[in-house]
Amino acid sequence: MARFKRAADNRNLEINIMDTDKAAKINGKNNNNVGARQRWRKLIPGHGLEFNNLSYSVMKKQKKDGVWINKEAYLLHDISGQAIRGEVMAIMGPSGAGKSTFLDALAGRIARGSLEGSVRINGKPVTTSYMKMISSYVMQDDQLFPMLTVFETFMFAAEVRLPPSIPRDEKKKRVNELLDQLGLTSAAHTYIGDEGRRGVSGGERRRVSIGIDIIHKPSLLFLDEPTSGLDSTSAYSVVEKVKDIAKSGSIVLMTIHQPSFRIQVLLDRITVLARGRLVYSGSPNDLSGFLSGFGRPVPDGENGLEYLLDVIKEYDESTVGLDPLVHYQFDGVKPNQVSMNTVPKTPRTIKTPRNHPPKAPWIKPISFISSQFSIGNSAADYEEDDDEEFHNSLERKTAHTPMQSGVYNPRLASHFYKDFSAWVYNGVKGTPRRKPTWTPARTPGISGFTSQQYPKTPVPIFSPEPPSFSSYAPSSFEIEEVLDEPENRNKFANPWLREVAVLCWRTTLNVIRTPELFLSREIVLTVMALVLSSLFKNLHHFNFLTINRLLNFYIFTICLVFFSSNDAVPTFIQERFIFIRETSHNAYRASSYVISSLIVYLPFFAIQGFTFAVITKFILHLNSSLVNFWLILYASLITTNAYVMLVSSMVPSYITGYAVVIATTALFFLTCGFFLKRTQIPPAWEWLHYISAIKYPFEALLINEFRDAKECYTGQISELSPGPLGDVKRSSTACGAGLEGRDVLNSMDIRGGSIWIDIAILLAWGVLYRFLFYLVLRFYSKNERK
Repeated sequence: MARFKRAADNRNLEINIMDTDKAAKINGKNNNNVGARQRWRKLIPGHGLEFNNLSYSVMKKQKKDGVWINKEAYLLHDISGQAIRGEVMAIMGPSGAGKSTFLDALAGRIARGSLEGSVRINGKPVTTSYMKMISSYVMQDDQLFPMLTVFETFMFAAEVRLPPSIPRDEKKKRVNELLDQLGLTSAAHTYIGDEGRRGVSGGERRRVSIGIDIIHKPSLLFLDEPTSGLDSTSAYSVVEKVKDIAKSGSIVLMTIHQPSFRIQVLLDRITVLARGRLVYSGSPNDLSGFLSGFGRPVPDGENGLEYLLDVIKEYDESTVGLDPLVHYQFDGVKPNQVSMNTVPKTPRTIKTPRNHPPKAPWIKPISFISSQFSIGNSAADYEEDDDEEFHNSLERKTAHTPMQSGVYNPRLASHFYKDFSAWVYNGVKGTPRRKPTWTPARTPGISGFTSQQYPKTPVPIFSPEPPSFSSYAPSSFEIEEVLDEPENRNKFANPWLREVAVLCWRTTLNVIRTPELFLSREIVLTVMALVLSSLFKNLHHFNFLTINRLLNFYIFTICLVFFSSNDAVPTFIQERFIFIRETSHNAYRASSYVISSLIVYLPFFAIQGFTFAVITKFILHLNSSLVNFWLILYASLITTNAYVMLVSSMVPSYITGYAVVIATTALFFLTCGFFLKRTQIPPAWEWLHYISAIKYPFEALLINEFRDAKECYTGQISELSPGPLGDVKRSSTACGAGLEGRDVLNSMDIRGGSIWIDIAILLAWGVLYRFLFYLVLRFYSKNERK
């Protein structure tokens, strides 16, 4: 029955020209009932989170007539509404409607493009830093450590998000209360798990992601698709817990894609978007009345929200476009029959290849669109647009953009960053008056809209006087108070040392419960030490053949240490998004993360280096000092780990990371002085010899082996060739035809070197790599906070 009724609603796909007098009577009747039909838009001024006329645009490249041009694409278009404390507001719409963009705009997470409008809390404008201070943002993807339990995950969040003035027992009490609130008490001591390890269920995992962001009880909670990827029961459980969070006194806003009927019952307010434009805002219970007033009553047995999405799709694919829905939502005036009849758009014409004869000049496209709705949705515009669609945006033509009240709007976010450290949503004082690249067109006064059915309403814009977007705003000559983060407020809840201690605790748990991180390298170094000891025998002899074998052994040892560290490439790539999520709300400092990871890894590096040094030293009977041998390997492991972490923080995937690390390590290997001495490297590439991280441990190992040699090395000079020594340089005749240990060093262009100097330079490179790693992390965290 529902299908037949919907077919009856859509049966008329041609435009019927109505009598002008009849249309006027209908318009008058509709205008008398505007107040009744706007009950779904009822707002409470000065309460909760209020947003007015939010618009957002970005620049995108388009290829038109074979030429790439930049064009502004509008993702949000004049969206207004309100979210009340203690309620859940859901942002809905078809795919590409701009739901996540709208949520980011409210949360202050948009830093590029042009964002304008006002966002207020309890009637006062706020800054992004203040918004970040009082809110939490739960991302769509669950970024959690798989080898931590639910309780440990919440406990870590409590340690870094709550100040040290709160006792540990009080933190545990809050964690237990949160476990009970989210229904996770039975899974408190279960590992989070991942694809390779069994853990909590998908719904429980999502609730854990929500819990770590509400441990400090934020006033506002933003959730991006919290039910994505969950079954109906799990999705309902998540939204049910979100409802409980709202009842505890928070303002909750979330994006959700086509919720079930049970979930819709839990929602207090819904905001439906389509192509970045507001189609409906109000209670789910008033949706049927909204559609009935529009002339599209919900068929029996159908869900009102699903039917609204069908209506949106129908209008979006027609020549009329979304304008009737948008204007009806704004002023409650029902469009006339001409505007409500939908005609499908003319199919996109395939571009004719070059040298193809043009179509006859008398053949022109026929426009079936009403003159009342002609903003970029005509058939001609549709055909002339380029082949690439930008589905989640509303693109305004520059020619149709009016200049309201003769004043340009200078409030572009891209301009703000040139003058202010943080932009203010509304009421920024002293905004420079530059001529902008565009002037926003407000919904009720769209260019080309001339019907008396929708009279143009004066819309306030930014002018030399302080703006007033709503009835509760102060007068135009009154200076508004802007809610901002206190200047003397510490951005971080804990001091630096406490952050390092807490992060060390978490990293240690991850390493212990993920033994393959370091056990694999320990096994590799142990096995290779035994293999090398069986290949290079009797390295304690003092002859020319032993010199070549010692050089080969030491260069392979260093390369083994460097290449075996490649297994650390995926480490930070896996933790990158967790780090971004945690630092976006100032959970801890980037420097704390860098230092804590180094502190935890140091004992493991010491064990690995000592294992290899002991096995090879005593099986091969090396003449070098065991302690020095171990310290050189230890410093090498520290430095190469820092380099690998730096690379992994700068590449998009571990495959790219492996490629970069292997290529650069091979280059270091080539220019370290074994294959090519410094004097043999072309002057233009000599700098590679000094930045090679392999050069310094290799030289230190040779100094440790040959400088204090007690006997002379004897043999035929031909036994040294081919080999890395090249021309043999004797410093004295004490050994006759033989060579002293320092003669070997001189032949390798190692003069006046010191083990400790080489170790110090090697560690200095490690410190530089760690510092660059820290700068990359700072960039990530600061960019996410904007």
